[in-house]
Amino acid sequence: MNTNAAPIVHPTAIVDSSTKIAPGVRIGPYCVIGPEVTIGAGSVLHNHVTIHGPCRIGIDNVFYPYAVIGAEPQDLKYHGERTEVLIGDRNRIREHATIHRGTEQGGGKTVIGNDCLLMVNAHIAHDCIIEDEVVIANNVMLGGHCLVEFGATVAGAAGVHHFSTIGKLSFVGGMARISKDVPPFIVVEGNPAEPRKLNTTALIRRSWPVEEVEALRAAYKALYRNPDEPMQSAIARLRQAPGQVDPVLKLCDSLERIHMGVHGRGREVSRHAASPRR
Repeated sequence: MNTNAAPIVHPTAIVDSSTKIAPGVRIGPYCVIGPEVTIGAGSVLHNHVTIHGPCRIGIDNVFYPYAVIGAEPQDLKYHGERTEVLIGDRNRIREHATIHRGTEQGGGKTVIGNDCLLMVNAHIAHDCIIEDEVVIANNVMLGGHCLVEFGATVAGAAGVHHFSTIGKLSFVGGMARISKDVPPFIVVEGNPAEPRKLNTTALIRRSWPVEEVEALRAAYKALYRNPDEPMQSAIARLRQAPGQVDPVLKLCDSLERIHMGVHGRGREVSRHAASPRR
């Protein structure tokens, strides 16, 4: 993509006069772009994409037909406050995906990082934060205020409870019901989802050091597969092990946040204590 070329806007597209369009942007037939939208260089909107503002989009993103970005949040506490969607660079947003703006109670922003893939019909609710290199598969539903950490994958038709965290380089199996946080580096599946194994596939693909993978493998067995040792005791022992690797410590941190959270969700402690209407 020539990011120095003038933007190309199809004559059937409806683009608000306040929209800021960088060089190299292509806006296809029948797109609708509302006010307070910024589209970064080299981004492509195929036909029938809708973007509501306020919304800021980085460079080299691709939006496929019927994606709807920046619509009002589906939250009964929302009453028209000015909130926004922030999208980083090099993301692919596939057909019929939806990303809603934030709410005042959630900080006012829904955030998508860099190099993510949101597949067909994925829904990203208000106030979610999607970090870099995340894959959200077809028909996945994220409730409001969720955090999906770096490199995580959520497989098709999974449902994620609001305020849940999907940990770094974890994998959520297809059609899983996520009602509590998913620890980093772990594969979960089922209804409700349960830990199944270490996500060695992701770690090996990213060329992680063998000693770190093996340390995580041993930690997983100690935490989840040893009926003779309570998890809190295993966490304390793993923390005190000489030369313990950082990923194991991060796994222990996550499990302690889950334990200290509400219904197994660490982010629940930040919930606004307002209206019971939701």
